Amino acid sequence: MENSSISEKLKYPFDSEWILKKKKGIRRELLASDQSFLEKKIAVLGGSTTSDIVKILDLFLLNAGIKAEFYESEYNKYWEDIMFGNEELKAFRPDLIWIHTTGRNLLSPPDVDLSGQEIDERLDSEYERFHMMWEKIFREYNCPIIQNNFEYPYYRLLGNRDVSDIHGMTNYIHRMNSRFYGYAMEHENFHIHDINYISACYGLDKWSDPFYWCLYKYAVSVPAIPEFSYNLANIVKSIFGKNKKAFVLDLDNTLWGGVVGEDGAEKIEIGHENATAEMYTEFQTYLKAHKKLGILLTVDSKNDEENALAGLRRLTACCGRRILSPLRQTGIPRIKISGSLQPN
Repeated sequence: MENSSISEKLKYPFDSEWILKKKKGIRRELLASDQSFLEKKIAVLGGSTTSDIVKILDLFLLNAGIKAEFYESEYNKYWEDIMFGNEELKAFRPDLIWIHTTGRNLLSPPDVDLSGQEIDERLDSEYERFHMMWEKIFREYNCPIIQNNFEYPYYRLLGNRDVSDIHGMTNYIHRMNSRFYGYAMEHENFHIHDINYISACYGLDKWSDPFYWCLYKYAVSVPAIPEFSYNLANIVKSIFGKNKKAFVLDLDNTLWGGVVGEDGAEKIEIGHENATAEMYTEFQTYLKAHKKLGILLTVDSKNDEENALAGLRRLTACCGRRILSPLRQTGIPRIKISGSLQPN
């Protein structure tokens, strides 16, 4: 398989089953490519089994131009490696430390027999364990930290009350996650790996399938590992300056429905005329939100310039969007237009 083909197949959305099955061959192909790699050392401190996660994470990082050397803690020794010291980890001198903990690693969960005060004390004690660990990492290793937040439990003992009752595990995890977010807001080099969100997107029942925990001590089901690793790789890429900084967008069936050169500007689907038009309007809203983050929005189309501009004028008239100058000619019939897709 060509390297370019492999690179495309590792982009989202990807075939998780294919990645898990072909991971060794994928890695060989990526390493054989002629791209230059940024070499980094990543320490993985796991509260559960991490071996397959690291293998898949490695693929996504290689595809992004990062060649990582990994240190993996022994099973569930993340706390001991930091708090009691580990000469191997110190000699490794990581550029980044990732702490892979999940709900399985909470030592003091709530109990229906406890008072609210006792549960608060448990929460304080649990959080303090992590807080002390993070502070020691910053002191001794002076490197960025990626910390998982906590996924919701795979069953709710109190049913719907589990989220609102202080005795519920869902409530407890929500409060603990909020503590983590507070720390992240105060520390620039501390990053949350949001497995709470990813597990919800994937489906919590499948994500937390107890079969994989009982058999392999995987807190994340094996089929979900590519989704997990892809999201983690995106954080690593951002830390090491490998983020994408621009959208380069086609026009036809991308910014609007239909082909402007064939249908004419008046027939393309934009605005609020029907469900398809609404879909493209929502996509434009999504893009405009990225502009506020400093992401450059550009258009690169094979349309004749006259047709492309007619479509963009229709978009402006119909949706109130405007095109910012400059208009840059980049060849005939290809054009590139930089600017805003929605009004400020």
